[in-house]
Amino acid sequence: MKKMKKVLVSGYYGFGNAGDEAILMAIVESFKKLDNKICIKALSANPKETESMHHIEAVNRINPFHVVKAIAEADLVLSGGGGLLQDLTSNRSIPYYLLIVYLAKKMGKKVMFYANGVGPVTRKINKRMIAVVGNSVDLITVRDENSRDQLKSLGVQNPPIYVTADPAFALKPVDDETGYNILRRIGISLDGGDLKIGVSVRPWKVGKSREVIAKVCDYLIKNYSAKILFIPMQFPQDYTESLEIMGLMGERAQIINEPLGPKELLWICGQMDLICGMRLHALIFGAMMGVPLVGLPYDPKVENFLKRVQQPSAGAFQDLKVVELCRLIEDAIKQRDESRCKLLAKKKELEDLAHENARLALKLLEGDYEGNIKD
Repeated sequence: MKKMKKVLVSGYYGFGNAGDEAILMAIVESFKKLDNKICIKALSANPKETESMHHIEAVNRINPFHVVKAIAEADLVLSGGGGLLQDLTSNRSIPYYLLIVYLAKKMGKKVMFYANGVGPVTRKINKRMIAVVGNSVDLITVRDENSRDQLKSLGVQNPPIYVTADPAFALKPVDDETGYNILRRIGISLDGGDLKIGVSVRPWKVGKSREVIAKVCDYLIKNYSAKILFIPMQFPQDYTESLEIMGLMGERAQIINEPLGPKELLWICGQMDLICGMRLHALIFGAMMGVPLVGLPYDPKVENFLKRVQQPSAGAFQDLKVVELCRLIEDAIKQRDESRCKLLAKKKELEDLAHENARLALKLLEGDYEGNIKD
């Protein structure tokens, strides 16, 4: 009888971030599509919630005994996906995730950086750690070309590096009946109005950005009869930030007032005519559904993604200005048919590349990896 293979996934899971949960959900579904007998386990900040949402095993990511045991039992350890290798939002991320990889290699496990976003990395010690540990892994996929270039510039040369796509591109939304039932339950109406515009924000240490976004939303409501829907991707952080902005508005906007799963949020993003956002996965969800985007890049990963899907960027977040952002959104509104065509044309390519992450991982797991995809 064939022994069941075990895969351990290390990432930013169990923190209530819909983007990262979308990544894990897509990893699980992509693996199960290829081989439904694979046992997947994840390291999580909330193991019970992770088990309930993804129907897999999970262990506490900060319990050293559980973590070591999970690594010891695994046949393959995946580090990712998502922006784990960066020190912009936290100085703890890189040491934590690389420690998991280091332990796995010390135990003789196959290890893959799975659809990672890399950078920015500013601290010298973090750069050295990425070079040392990165050269020890068996295979690397990254979600954009900039991440590949970052790894190479940091000295990661040994394992093959492939540019694929964010795993979330493999997801499908809930059906229309489920989606409309969710909107009714949480009291969101998308009827009326000339435009439905989704806004995704996150807390960020920048001066007057709240006031700018509030004034832009008011302008769109007054001049375009727009319906503004704030879409929090992480509770309670994004919800609280959205409420702060809504409190500065003179016009009325709506907000999703409870945490929703990735597939539910993907469907809601698909109901918009335009998405203006900071959160990478709000923009990814919009792109997946063919919804034109205007990005508010607080992090290079957002700018990198917008370039890849040929969608406009408002530039450095700290330099946001009301007039410039209004003009950018107005241009995006005028060009939304062309933008939709571009996004839908790109969708199949990115979906296939998202699945390629799992196909390569499975080859590595089964010992027949040949490194035969193009980047």
